[in-house]
This record gives sequence, C-alpha cells and structure tokens, in this order.
Amino acid sequence: MISAVLARRYARALLDLSQRRKDLKETHQDLESVARIFERDPRVRRLFEAPNISRAEKESFLEKRWKPKLNKNVYGLMMVLLRRRRYDHLVAIAAEFHKLAEEAQGIARAVVRTAVAMSDRQADALTRALNRRTGMKVTLSREVDPALIGGVALSLDHKVIDGSLATELWRIRRKLREARI
Repeated sequence: MISAVLARRYARALLDLSQRRKDLKETHQDLESVARIFERDPRVRRLFEAPNISRAEKESFLEKRWKPKLNKNVYGLMMVLLRRRRYDHLVAIAAEFHKLAEEAQGIARAVVRTAVAMSDRQADALTRALNRRTGMKVTLSREVDPALIGGVALSLDHKVIDGSLATELWRIRRKLREARI
C-alpha cells in the first residue's frame, strides 16, 4: 500500500512537471524504457539497490551513461530516487505514470469480453460509441471467454458493465432461491 501511494505521488509530480515543460510524450517514452531495463536486467537493478556501491559511483554512472540519453524530467527523477534510496519503486512509478499520462491525454482503456470473437466491425462500432459516451479516445481490447455463454462484459475505468448471459442466469437463480412460495 505504501509503495502504491509513493508511486502515485512521484508519478503525479513527474506528470505535472512534464506538462509544464510540454514534453509529456518524451518523458513517457523515456520512463517506460528505463522501467523496462529495470524489469529485464537484474544487474542494473542490483547496481542501484546495492548498499556496498557508493551514491557517488551511482551518480557518476547515471551522469555518464544515462544523462545524455534521457530527457531532463526522467533524469531528475532518477537522481531523486537515488538520493532517497527508492529505486525499488521505479517500476511502480512508471506504471502509475503511464495511467496518469494516458488520462491526461484523454485516452481510456476498455476491455470487452464476449463468449465468441467480436468482428472488427462490431469492435469499431463499440469503440465509436464509447468514444462518444466518455468524451475520450477509447482503446479497446477484446477477450473471448466462453464461460459468459452469450452477451458482453465491459470494463472501463474501474467500472464493469456485465450484460452476459451467465450473469443473468446467476441473478435469476439467486431470485428463485430467495423467493417464498
């Protein structure tokens, strides 16, 4: 829980800074790249989290290797995390920043689950309807879940609209069990 709160705080500060400097896209790309390196290469993670390597050596490494390649916002974040010994939160910060950056750009993610595969035409129509309804650009992901039997279950911004046949049957079953005859 503390990690999520810290990640959100750092991500929000980075978002505000990148919006003021008008380089949100570049910041987003660089932060995603750095987070991928931390996720995929344990040697890099160990370098920054190792207590036996001095902070001066780590700063020197950042200065020589990464400063020329990163935009100022991400480099600044890296230095702050180094000084505060919070590199273990970098991946969570990047994930939170991704969500906030998409939201700031008017992008929403939706997941639609159906019992059988949706056609491209159906998916496009649903995407257009969601764009109109939310006022945002909706990116739609499709999943097939035969357990739904029929209908659609839609998840958008932490809201779930479940119009599946499986859920309707479950509701009917529950009402029948509660009914007094």
